[in-house]
Amino acid sequence: AAIRDNPPALDYNNFGFTVGGPIKKDKLFFFYSQEWRKISRAPTDRTATVPLASWLTDPTNANYVAPADRDPNAVRLLGLYPAPNVGTNLFLDSQPNDQDTRQEVVRVDYLISPKWRLMGRYTHDLSATTEPGGLFFNTAIPDIATTLTDVPGQVFVTQLTTTVSANTFNELSLQFSSNSIKSRYGDNVTNTRADLGLNISELFPENRNALLPTVAVSGLSSLGANQLFDNKYRNFTVADNITLQRGAHQLKGGIFFAFEQKDEISGSATQGSFNFAAGGGFTAFQNFLRGNRDGACGAGCTYVEPRQEIASQFRWQRYEFYVQDSWRATPALRFDFGLRYSLQPGFTDQNDLLTNFVPSRFVRANAPQFANAAGSQLTVGTGDDLNGIVVAGDNSPYGRAVNNTDKNNFQPRVGFSWDAGGNGTTVVRGGYGVYYDQPVMGIFLQNAFVNPPVNANPTVLNPQLSNPASGSSPATRAPGALIATSDPFDIPRTQQWNVGVQRQLYRRGMIDIGYAGSKGDNLIQPVDINQAQPADVVAAEGNLNRARPFPGYAGINFRQTTAHNIYHGLLVSFRHDAGRAGLLNVSYTLSRSKTSATNDRDAIDVPQNPLDLEAEYALSRTDRTHVFTANYVYELPFFKNAGGVAKFVLGGWQVSGITQFWSGPPISRVVNGTTNGGRRGVRVDQIGDPFANLPADVPGGIYWFSPAAFAPPADGQYGDTGRSIFRLPGVNQWDI
Repeated sequence: AAIRDNPPALDYNNFGFTVGGPIKKDKLFFFYSQEWRKISRAPTDRTATVPLASWLTDPTNANYVAPADRDPNAVRLLGLYPAPNVGTNLFLDSQPNDQDTRQEVVRVDYLISPKWRLMGRYTHDLSATTEPGGLFFNTAIPDIATTLTDVPGQVFVTQLTTTVSANTFNELSLQFSSNSIKSRYGDNVTNTRADLGLNISELFPENRNALLPTVAVSGLSSLGANQLFDNKYRNFTVADNITLQRGAHQLKGGIFFAFEQKDEISGSATQGSFNFAAGGGFTAFQNFLRGNRDGACGAGCTYVEPRQEIASQFRWQRYEFYVQDSWRATPALRFDFGLRYSLQPGFTDQNDLLTNFVPSRFVRANAPQFANAAGSQLTVGTGDDLNGIVVAGDNSPYGRAVNNTDKNNFQPRVGFSWDAGGNGTTVVRGGYGVYYDQPVMGIFLQNAFVNPPVNANPTVLNPQLSNPASGSSPATRAPGALIATSDPFDIPRTQQWNVGVQRQLYRRGMIDIGYAGSKGDNLIQPVDINQAQPADVVAAEGNLNRARPFPGYAGINFRQTTAHNIYHGLLVSFRHDAGRAGLLNVSYTLSRSKTSATNDRDAIDVPQNPLDLEAEYALSRTDRTHVFTANYVYELPFFKNAGGVAKFVLGGWQVSGITQFWSGPPISRVVNGTTNGGRRGVRVDQIGDPFANLPADVPGGIYWFSPAAFAPPADGQYGDTGRSIFRLPGVNQWDI
């Protein structure tokens, strides 16, 4: 196998400074730090397919259009294509990938009095990147979509600590944090209608950046740019903790309230998007250059323009309360008991943009009618386009939210620490706790960006470039996909436990042996609840959409709280500290992690069969059976007792390094090249030994398993392989 021996170029510069000291002796202190990072990576090559000059100048060329028949707007758009510089009609563009970051930290401590102390800390950071092809657009056409993106963040924390009495202590803290993602176009970009003098009408008034329409011509790279990114996040928290010492008991209690906001604009292509294909006796390029002004192209040419960009103003809160008792039963034995309660009300949007699909509200008789035998099209105007969909502030059972408020989030905690010998050389520790994890807000926000009625993208067939409304509205449409969350939506819960012993073997040597485990319930996993069973697709003669449980829709990505996991781990570490002579740290973990979904939104975790979720229970993608890591420092003994120049030059040298041996990760799955239109499952059948008779290596890669060991399942069946059926190579790494 070919192995690259010249890694991509990377210029990394990291520099900064710190300063601090007293402002007022014994009363007021400050600290300030500044750090910069300048990172430049190897240029990325991007290739665009562009028109040839002969298409415009050679009347015998298949793409030629006489000048009198050329649409003026198409001519102006055509000027955005660069001339080819590679091959026949390819343009190669090479742009550097630069990222600059900086961070400032300032902290002030004020000793108001012996009983009152005030601290304030402010952190600001900024990441600045350049995206030559546009943020999340990545076109290879130069100087049309380039964006400069700033991602600033800030955190302000203030804490007031009070010694109420000799045995009572209080901490009050306030925190405000924010970040944003804001982009702007590069200085040399040409992408607005005014820049080109375009006179192309729109269906709707909204086009935030006055962009030219996106134009896709079959066989060529697309023209266009994204609307600019503009996201803002804000978080305000207040916490108060009080500690009371009562004899052998240290009692603690407190509150934590969080108020969070996320404002995000969907970036929908409200500038409109044209697609030109061959039709009416003309090539796709000819239909574009003619502007399809006589409607010759037909239904193969389309125009789509969203009614609006979706401007969400997401709001959510969290309220937590806790009490804790640390009881020193004896000088060598301590117990910790605690209880925490978390209340997480449903997510809301200031403009009530949240939606959800609730299966129990779907009425099969109200589904739109199929327009063809294959079930690939629906008849516009028939049925209920919102069948099973609830809208916040309208028909949602949860008012302005679309998910329930789980009020059962009690989290007990218990732990102990025992000094077995009474002299600190052998300590045994253990604990158990329950934890509830607030779901990522994007689980709910993405519903609004995809589902009707908020998301609407009218399509025009056979449009003219200069007047897209001149086309026709389709009498049919394809079934649309949805994103939804389960109802009820349980807050994910994790139980964690551990026990271990730490032993000082000798004055400079320490060993730590422990066991840790965890178990997760009500974890989030993506499930396509509108996936048709292969046997039903076969019975429907291959008509996938007619075999779906919820006709009228395509896939329904349902984020539901049905996943679970379990983890067991043996953890061993050893430390030898020889002072100036050297240091040795060795750690080893023997563990197993099993789950029915590793990630809450990853498509890889979508079950093969939505009716058999337990078939997904297997090793998680993060499982590593063996993890061995050692780091070491050894001072060479040579010239230790030398003097003069010899000691200065040759003495005091050290050898240091990090050694890692890790098991490889399990593969996620082995899939078919095709499901034959949904007639069979996405996974394969295993028919042989995956590691027998491996094919010969190919340039640039090796075979880790034999493809001949697998075969597609029969129509009407799911593949018999599960997840994580074998592992990929592990890590054997020495850095010295």
